[in-house]
Amino acid sequence: MRLRRAGWLAALVLMMPLAVGTARAENRAQSWEFGPYLVFVDFDSLTEIEDDEGPGFRFGYNFTKVHEIEVSFDALNSVDTVSGQIDVHQGEVQTNYLFNFNFQRQQPVIPYVTAGLGFLRLEVDRPGTGSDDEVDGEFNFGGGVRFFFGRVFNLRLDFRMIFYEGGGQVLAPIDFQNNEFSIGVGWIVPPPSKRKP
Repeated sequence: MRLRRAGWLAALVLMMPLAVGTARAENRAQSWEFGPYLVFVDFDSLTEIEDDEGPGFRFGYNFTKVHEIEVSFDALNSVDTVSGQIDVHQGEVQTNYLFNFNFQRQQPVIPYVTAGLGFLRLEVDRPGTGSDDEVDGEFNFGGGVRFFFGRVFNLRLDFRMIFYEGGGQVLAPIDFQNNEFSIGVGWIVPPPSKRKP
C-alpha cells in the first residue's frame, strides 16, 4: 500500500514542471490563500503509533509576495504498533511563517521555507480500560514548493519536521520528532487584476 502511494506521488511530482511551463502565475501581496490538503505522518518510532494519513485545511495571508503567515488544521486516526488494538486519534493546529522564494513576476514555481508553533492533541482508546488524552506544544520547521496553474490555483507539496515533548498521559515525557509530508491545493484571493495590453 505504501509503495503504491509513494509511486503515485513520485509520478505527480515528476509531471509538475511539464504542466506549469506556460502558467501565468502570481503570488501577490495583500492576498489570502486557502485550500485543503492530505497529510502523511511518519510518527517517531518511540511513540509506538502506526504511520498514517489524514485530511487538513490551511489558510494564510500574504503580506508581501515573499512573507506569509498561515494557520493549518489536520487530523488522522491510527493504531498502536505493538498490539494494533489501541485506537489513536491525532489533531493538530499550527501557526507558521513562510518565506516564499518569489523574486520574478508571474513565477510559476515558488519554493518556500517555513517554521512555526502549534499544538498536537493525542487521544488513545484502549479496549477495556477507557481513554486518555494530552495536548503537547510543538515547534515545526520545513519547506515545500507551489506549482501555479493559471493566476489563482496552485498545487502544493510540503515537508515538515515536528518537534514536541510527551505530556505523560499518552506519551512518555521525552522529546519526539514526527515527519510530515502533505500534498494539497490552494487558491489565491482576490484574483489579480487583469493587465491592460
